[in-house]
Amino acid sequence: MVGSASKTAAAAQPKAAEAPPREALSLQEKFIKLREAVPSISQKQHSDGVKYKFAKIFDVYELLTPAMNQYGVNFDIVAEKATRHSENGDPVYYSHFQQNTQRGSLIVWVYEADLTIRWTNADDPEDILEVTLHAIGTNDSGPDKAKGSAWTYCLKYYLFEKFGIDQGDEDPDMSDRSSAAPLPAPNRHTAPQNGAGGRNTQPGGQTAQNGHTGAQKPLTDPALPHVSQRGGRRDHSDTD
Repeated sequence: MVGSASKTAAAAQPKAAEAPPREALSLQEKFIKLREAVPSISQKQHSDGVKYKFAKIFDVYELLTPAMNQYGVNFDIVAEKATRHSENGDPVYYSHFQQNTQRGSLIVWVYEADLTIRWTNADDPEDILEVTLHAIGTNDSGPDKAKGSAWTYCLKYYLFEKFGIDQGDEDPDMSDRSSAAPLPAPNRHTAPQNGAGGRNTQPGGQTAQNGHTGAQKPLTDPALPHVSQRGGRRDHSDTD
């Protein structure tokens, strides 16, 4: 009797509606659908300690991820390649330098690398697009925070540009908030060290701490210094 009652109750429950079949689209056509799904993002004040409004990468994901699920688009970081190397050829992802601020002397960590991301059409896994982005970030709380800053900042601005997302208000990163005069540099001098091609790899007046590469404090927008794209159907001779 109990078994019969359970079967009757189960049969009485309405069946969940099946999702309609997805329209067959190429990856590029799906990008257009994603762009339509996220036309703009409202900037927010995320904490009391930061007085201006801005958009975080999680604000982008909040709107973009449901659209990616709906249209069947996957997004992966498939490679991380150092852009600096030590004297013996080992990859160098981190460096650090000393900076004098109103909070005192700080050790600032720098992370720098090229990230390769891959977009995949879930309905046709051979239909892909790979993009290489240059990521660079700094943080005075440790190398892990510098890497997190570099990755999230790089990906956020790539997605803004990729899908033409309107931020509404002025981008806070374009605002001049440097009105406070910096503290005078300590009474010591370190000559800039030039790498290959005469590129300055260490700011003057700062002491390099990493021992191999000079430290370089990023002064430009690190979002998209260079982007290379490779798309189309995947050649099975490609390697990850």
